[in-house]
Amino acid sequence: MSYELAGYIYEPVNTLLEVPTGIRRIRRELIEKAKGRILELGVGTGLNLPLYRGDSEVVGVDLSERMLEKAGNKKSRARVKLLKADARSLPFPDGSFDTVVSTFFLCVVHEKRRVLGEVRRVLKTDGVFLAMECSPPKNRLFRVFLTVLSKLTSKLTGTDFRTDFTELLRENGFGVLEERSLVNGTVEVIVAKPS
Repeated sequence: MSYELAGYIYEPVNTLLEVPTGIRRIRRELIEKAKGRILELGVGTGLNLPLYRGDSEVVGVDLSERMLEKAGNKKSRARVKLLKADARSLPFPDGSFDTVVSTFFLCVVHEKRRVLGEVRRVLKTDGVFLAMECSPPKNRLFRVFLTVLSKLTSKLTGTDFRTDFTELLRENGFGVLEERSLVNGTVEVIVAKPS
């Protein structure tokens, strides 16, 4: 399935998965931590835009014009600017943002280390990175199931449940301040800072 076509089903599928599992509530809590000038990677259809605080400025980037068009229709208390851009080569100067947000974006990107290098570059030295990503579950049987499923989903949608994002962040120059596992470990919520 192409990323452009995913724009049609992204929000209904997310609602079906997030509301009963409590992920939607945790998403809201995570976004409430974003402050100042905020960069949202893979803003998609703008699911997070209504959740940002009114005193913030959000720059949302995505590769899909279709997704950006849908995001442009979302209401937000924050000042929002949407931009077609590649997270592997962000068009912003060093130290441009107080907060960078990624919700289920890194788990669909193939060049995760390159994106994290860009996140470190555009974050202010005292900036914070907020992430909610798919991860390997704690339950061994469920982990085997999702490893097999990831072989299919990574080809169809890019989603991969095999990355330990806490470890990946540490390996790429971030200090992890908070981490929380949801849904038997299949989702990790992480607050990190450049170290």
